[in-house]
This record gives sequence, C-alpha cells and structure tokens, in this order.
Amino acid sequence: MKLLPKIIIISILLLAIGINPSCDREEYVPYVYVNVQLYPDMPSHMALKTPGNYLYIDKQGYKGIVVACTGPDEWVAFDRACPHHPRTNDAILSVDSTGLFLECPVCGSKFNLNDGNIVSGPSKYTPLQYTTDYQGSVLYIYNSYY
Repeated sequence: MKLLPKIIIISILLLAIGINPSCDREEYVPYVYVNVQLYPDMPSHMALKTPGNYLYIDKQGYKGIVVACTGPDEWVAFDRACPHHPRTNDAILSVDSTGLFLECPVCGSKFNLNDGNIVSGPSKYTPLQYTTDYQGSVLYIYNSYY
C-alpha cells in the first residue's frame, strides 16, 4: 500500500516535467494606447484618398502604424509589429513592392494589406488592427475595445 503514493507522486512529477509551458510561450503585440487623427484632404496625406495607397505613421502604436486606403473613404490601419515575434527588434512589417501585402523581413510572414489575413509564413496571428473612423474630413485611428 505504501508503493501507491510513491507511484502517484512520481507520475505527477513526470507529467509536470513533460509539460513545459515555456516551450510554447506565445508573444502578443503589447498594448499601446493609440489615438491618431489624419486629414486626408491635406497635401501631405492626399495620397491616402486613392485606393491602394498607404502611409506609415511613426511613433504610434507599438512599432508604428501602416494605414491603407481600401476604397473611397475606406481605410484600414495595422500595427507594424510582426505578430509572430513582436518583441524582436527588426520584425517590423512593411508593404511589399506590389503594394498588396505586409511582409516581415525576419520570419517572412506575409499578410493581406486590405484585411490583415495571413497569406504565408509561420505566423498564426494576423497583425494587430486598429479601428478607423472617417468623420467629415478627419480620419480617426484608435484602439478598439471589445
């Protein structure tokens, strides 16, 4: 009868050693408060009125923001941190030469610029998307709260 408690303890220890959560630790893009106002009618932002054009906004979000025009008075905004490994310094998403995709230079993950969907690469997650709201002549970009 004294053998049973030892077997249970050894089984629990072996199970605990076999399950190592640090091996599968996932990283998320850290939360950063975002509240940006752009004026697409101003000369410096006029390109944003044309579907297919985009603009990088530095010093906003976690690693910057990319804003893209997807249609008349329609925009999307994503954080430039690669969702596969957001804390890696050089893992900053950029629009590729076609203007259709966001790419990570570190892992090669590729995302659709219109909706953020994963196209290829190791990332399991889409880029962090910010809410865009166009009112009058102002394009607001901010965090969504669910």
